[in-house]
Amino acid sequence: MTQRDEVEPGDRSPMCEDLPARPWTRREALGAGVGAISLAVIGCARLPPVREVPSQDGAVSLALADYPELQKPGGVLPVRPAGAKKPVMIVRGEGEQFSAFSLKCTHLGCTVGWNEAARSFDCPCHGSRFEIDGTVKKGPAKRPLTAYAVSSDGATLRFSIT
Repeated sequence: MTQRDEVEPGDRSPMCEDLPARPWTRREALGAGVGAISLAVIGCARLPPVREVPSQDGAVSLALADYPELQKPGGVLPVRPAGAKKPVMIVRGEGEQFSAFSLKCTHLGCTVGWNEAARSFDCPCHGSRFEIDGTVKKGPAKRPLTAYAVSSDGATLRFSIT
């Protein structure tokens, strides 16, 4: 009978006791740290479900009554206009002010997520953070998110991604 056969379930393996504990290598510690930070960033910054919306030659027209997310100030709505490669985030400001931003990070083109707690756009690839108005809060991105001109008559919201 071998030593392995003599171990009862729940007992610690005598083989493990013979192994000396070793400190982590610098590479293992760095990898664990990067992994933990990545999980935190990914967990905090994600997009609500992106809604597919029709567009004609890049022009988008949305009936505000159909989008409860935009009914009150501070509301955000990620949409993907037909034919667009990256989603667009529509943000409702005070009163009847609306903004629309491409969710393509200006650093290397990753899709940024929405961090509801910080009210910011966060890039999961390299850690760039953008304010709710699209300006850079934290690099490595140097340029703001691409903004699209938005108009609203109180019932319909219009913008163009071309």
